[in-house]
Amino acid sequence: MFIQTETTTNPARIRFLPGQTLLSAGTAGFRDKESSARSPLAQRLFEIEGIASVYLDPQAITLTKTGDVEWPMLKPVILGAIMEHFATGEPVILDESQPLPRPGLDTQEGQVIQSLLEQRINPQVASHGGHISLVDVQDDTAYIRLEGGCQGCGMADVTLKQGVAKEIQALVPTISKVLDVTDHAGGTNPYYQSGKGDGTASSPFYQPGK
Repeated sequence: MFIQTETTTNPARIRFLPGQTLLSAGTAGFRDKESSARSPLAQRLFEIEGIASVYLDPQAITLTKTGDVEWPMLKPVILGAIMEHFATGEPVILDESQPLPRPGLDTQEGQVIQSLLEQRINPQVASHGGHISLVDVQDDTAYIRLEGGCQGCGMADVTLKQGVAKEIQALVPTISKVLDVTDHAGGTNPYYQSGKGDGTASSPFYQPGK
């Protein structure tokens, strides 16, 4: 098992990418061991001295450390704990059908982004039968999910990069990444609008030639 690491804008926080799906959708954040009872993986990571919080998204484990320990000392132990977890065959979340904790929605950044989606962005994508939800906010990253006609749409990436991400980052400068956690393969009724017979999908944010 090869686990990649990725730094964040917060030096006390690092992302670990194990190369396999952690959650089928959404995110989950745990601020201490007591709150992580539903996650065997988070429980195992909280056993490591110096781990202050565990945050899970479909592709990565984001860990925050305390100030009295350094990453070079923590990384080997963390990597070993992650590999041990997957070797056991235990799930990442015991019951993913139940609502997962999403503390970022209650932050000021989360509330501002939710307001932006409701008041400005969703009225635009509604004309294409779609809807965009904020899943969570963690550090410099906003996690969104494309729903309705946006799920599985061939122009979803354009909608995200040319429209949604730009508007979020302009309004909340502390957000440097906007990640799509949509299961696009699971879309049952993707929206496609042909452009004068050329068979191309369209996006409410698409601007030809740019």
